[in-house]
Amino acid sequence: MREVLFDPFTEETGIEVELRTQGGMMGMLSQLVAQKDRLDADLWVSGMVPTMLAEQEGILADFPINEMSNVAPMPDNLAGENHVALWNIFYGLVYNSDAVPFEITAWEDLKDDRLTRSISIPHGSGYGGKFILLQAWLGGGDEQNIEPAFENLEELLPNVALVSTSDPDSIKFLTSGETDVATMMPVGNFLKIRESGDQYKFVAPEPYVPANFNNFTLLDGPNSEAAIEFVNFALAPERQTALSERLLVLPANPKAKVPEALAPYAPSPDKLRFGDEVAMGEAVADWASRWDAAIQN
Repeated sequence: MREVLFDPFTEETGIEVELRTQGGMMGMLSQLVAQKDRLDADLWVSGMVPTMLAEQEGILADFPINEMSNVAPMPDNLAGENHVALWNIFYGLVYNSDAVPFEITAWEDLKDDRLTRSISIPHGSGYGGKFILLQAWLGGGDEQNIEPAFENLEELLPNVALVSTSDPDSIKFLTSGETDVATMMPVGNFLKIRESGDQYKFVAPEPYVPANFNNFTLLDGPNSEAAIEFVNFALAPERQTALSERLLVLPANPKAKVPEALAPYAPSPDKLRFGDEVAMGEAVADWASRWDAAIQN
């Protein structure tokens, strides 16, 4: 980010950028709230749940979206008064083509009898409950109607060999041969796995691909005008592509070119499906408890 965003911004505008690292979004939120009356930071890279909580605490200012040339054209879900997406992350599946006797193209293929005890799935709270929500979507449900997820899980369970609790888990299961398919895998993880052999294939399955984003929030700090200028700079298509190339994520600005390394695997923008992160954050503990119990039973 320093090479692609901070230094070029300073060279172009003369405005210095100071980077402060955070150990975690929720921990950072607590620090910011504690400093509410003396905030000395202007921007925060966060997610939608911490952003919602920060707004409730009254520590955010509004982005003037319509006045930001690189932000105004972005889809409504990626840019609003309290957030501007910085990058998109999408989740597909990876399978060992030497072990799987057919080409996987859709999420529904995971129920195929030929995959008995062959796949790994995330535990309930993994990826913020996105795999559970995906299963609800596939059955016609959504954040408010999660029942189809558990109906799908019942059909999927005969093919589940292992439940992963982390990215390293799902990578290890696949590369060690303990499973033949890893679900809900960011493409960046696949690019690491591919170094082990070209038998590993990445799929952005039909009919849609779960996605989420990290976002800028504008804090009620001392340098709001400079912060707004920086966010608009960071969302310029050429900056978005350069940043995405280094982080192996998709640009948030739809006008930006998809990085060459991701182009063979990235779904079209209309195939990406974003959940309501705030609703998910409120419900995921209950979803996860029920999901994990169903797997154990």
